Amino acid sequence: MVLAFVIPIHMRSVPILIALFVILNLVDGFINRTFIFSHKRIVIAGVLFYLIHLISVFYSEDKDAAWFDMEVKFSLFLFPLIFLFKNPFIIERKKWVLISFVIGTIVSSLIMLIFAYTQFDGENTQVFYRTQLSLFHPSYLSMHFIFAILIIIKIMVQDLKMLKHRIFAYLTILFLLVLISQLQSKAGIISIIIISFYYLVFAFIRSNILQLRISFFVLAVSLSLIFVQDNSKFKEMIVSVEKNSEGSQTTGSSGTRISIWKVATKEIKEYWLIGVGAGDIKHVLVEGYKKEGLTNAIDKRFNVHSQYLETLLGQGIIGLSILLYLLFLGVQLAIKRKNLFLSGFILLIILSMAPESMLNIQVGVVFMTFFYYFLFTFDIPNSPTDKTKIFP
Repeated sequence: MVLAFVIPIHMRSVPILIALFVILNLVDGFINRTFIFSHKRIVIAGVLFYLIHLISVFYSEDKDAAWFDMEVKFSLFLFPLIFLFKNPFIIERKKWVLISFVIGTIVSSLIMLIFAYTQFDGENTQVFYRTQLSLFHPSYLSMHFIFAILIIIKIMVQDLKMLKHRIFAYLTILFLLVLISQLQSKAGIISIIIISFYYLVFAFIRSNILQLRISFFVLAVSLSLIFVQDNSKFKEMIVSVEKNSEGSQTTGSSGTRISIWKVATKEIKEYWLIGVGAGDIKHVLVEGYKKEGLTNAIDKRFNVHSQYLETLLGQGIIGLSILLYLLFLGVQLAIKRKNLFLSGFILLIILSMAPESMLNIQVGVVFMTFFYYFLFTFDIPNSPTDKTKIFP
């Protein structure tokens, strides 16, 4: 629960908490014999995905960068194995792990708002937007906020009966949606719109009135915030895409991203089978940027800005196939269990990986791997002895 709470607040503390989590799970697993090799395919796929990256280290020229990448991605190997231990303490309190994460996102929100306010001089309103507001990359923090909203929706549908509790939940969702808008992450805003629309369709098909109301509220607020706020990032995206389609260079993030994808695609054609290796992706891209004259991308040494293309360039079609298979297993299990929350989470991951290389830094790797394996391996009905309620 502490680990889930800290993930959206302070990533530097997370490795220590992961180490404690691993030790406690191993001790409990061997003492109480809670090791159960279930969900074999997602465990094997996850470990194999890491091993493919490990193999690519040996044909990378830049070994230092390759080994650093393996260190960052170690959670891809660790969490599939750790969640083989079905710790009954965690299983009976899995709801509180998710609630701890929601509380963590709220604390994270308050910290960054307080910090922004202390930096506000009465004129510079930019301290309340994007990177000046966010504790870390806005796209990653927006992803955390969206997942927190999905958890709140799950709680509202399953547990909240009293009107005052539901009103509080609605206000919390509104607060998080406003912050996503303030962060101006295009990926985050587009993701919440798509997911809320998906929830709306699901609720309509199932004739779930409460789910329908909540989904409509999230979708309506998300769309309204685009028009109410003068969101320069969306205007910039439209201008950048138009210029790029006309063959003009642009320093806008969307136009630059499209140019990067074009460079990556050209390089992929040459290294499509096994990729260039974990350590050489940046080097290959920079050379491509030089050929295309992308000065901004050269100066900032941008990565591919798409996990799918990043994996394809680094580990080839083999690595991408494993990644897609891992996501497919999540979709398959969510559909099989008819679990809207699980499908919402996997949809969030799929969407988030499209415009960002989410597995390149720990804040993305830890979030995705921890909750992927926590949700899909611990998706077990609460123990009959677990009579805890969110609100008494």
